[in-house]
Amino acid sequence: MDDFDIDNIDRLKWLLLVAGCSAVFIYGFAQKSRALRVFADANLVDSLTPDVSRRRQVFKSVLLLAAMAAIVLALVGPRWGRYFAKVQKKQLDIIVCLDVSRSMLAKDAGMARLDRAKDDIKQLLDVLSGGMVGLVAFAGAADLACPLTDDYEFVRLVLNDVHIHSAPMGGTDMGAAIEAGVKAFSRVGRQHRVILLLTDGEDHGGRGREAAAKAHEQGIQIYAIGIGDAERGALVPVMKNGRESYLMHEGQQLWSKLDPTTLDEIARAGGGEYHPSAQVTGTQRTLEWLYSEKIAPTLQLTADDRKVRRLYPRFHWLAALALGLLLVESMVGERKSAIAPMRGK
Repeated sequence: MDDFDIDNIDRLKWLLLVAGCSAVFIYGFAQKSRALRVFADANLVDSLTPDVSRRRQVFKSVLLLAAMAAIVLALVGPRWGRYFAKVQKKQLDIIVCLDVSRSMLAKDAGMARLDRAKDDIKQLLDVLSGGMVGLVAFAGAADLACPLTDDYEFVRLVLNDVHIHSAPMGGTDMGAAIEAGVKAFSRVGRQHRVILLLTDGEDHGGRGREAAAKAHEQGIQIYAIGIGDAERGALVPVMKNGRESYLMHEGQQLWSKLDPTTLDEIARAGGGEYHPSAQVTGTQRTLEWLYSEKIAPTLQLTADDRKVRRLYPRFHWLAALALGLLLVESMVGERKSAIAPMRGK
């Protein structure tokens, strides 16, 4: 559907947690009823617990589960309702080179590295006001996942489908990624061209610096964004026989770390800068800051305004629904009085 999209489809799996909690509540109510029947006949249960309302208990549980489901759906980031934002056309082409190698599954970036990188790209798309964006997915080889386009919602759609199998070969070759990014640029001349390289820095190909230097000779600027932890790192998860395990090397669990030195060398050779993925200010992440502070001030605007299709973010409606459900749940007591006393008293 052209008028509906979601930012993080992978977070839908958290609904399994809601389903698990539902099963626990059902099991708990069943066990409570069974325990009461052990001590008294079914006809006497209500007499033994005259002030307790089973319906209220069930209602409170339903409210809590509904609130949990609403929170998950809000975190998924739904968008619907098309509108057109008026922007000035900018002489800018951006190719985002996204590392989809297996090491990007390591969870040392507050989440999996790949999820963090995708989230950073989506934050960038939210602040872009003109220009073309393309996407290259790379591991041991590179593939143009999305050609240059000014339809940012289409870029989001492609980005949601990118995973560790989106590149045709395992490993990590940043040289191949940069070369694919250079080929993806369709125009030359006054157009400002930028490659954003999002990766944990592992470079098995060893050609990243050379490729960056050649790209810079063609007037292309390269910024490298490091994803992951440079100190401790993390284990790389893999699936074996339906179970999660960790990548092994010579009989030992393999720890993957961010390599900022390599990324800094590549960025410098490409005429740009290296920065780790982080929250630069209270609200801006690294890519947003790079765009607003480093890239946007250098751009020339054309005389013509144009309109870009966008979708309204709707997560706040679901967050408000979850808050309302939790407030109602806190006001409903388990006893047969109209309103429960305030909790904590």
